[in-house]
Amino acid sequence: MRTVIVMPLFMVKRESFDLYRFGKRDVELRAVKRQWKNSKPGDIATIQCGRDIFRKRITKIHRGTLARIFLKVDYKRVFPEASTVFEAVTGAKKLYPDAEEFMAFEVEDII
Repeated sequence: MRTVIVMPLFMVKRESFDLYRFGKRDVELRAVKRQWKNSKPGDIATIQCGRDIFRKRITKIHRGTLARIFLKVDYKRVFPEASTVFEAVTGAKKLYPDAEEFMAFEVEDII
């Protein structure tokens, strides 16, 4: 019996992809959904925009409300362009208007 390894896949827009590429972002924020629930530190995540991909190692996962996540993770690591945590929360709510619970994946380059 073969074991199938499923890596988390984060489809992102070009702007976010470039932030990862240039080292300005290292946390991926997602609304809690079935496809993220089984992810764990050590997993290799694929960050994709069109045909371009990066693979990064998940080092830590935070789960909870935006308030709880932004107490543990600097909002600039998720939304580098935000000037305040309020702008970061507004940006997250714009992406996920119905979400109440989130997951923040801290990622690092694979060496």
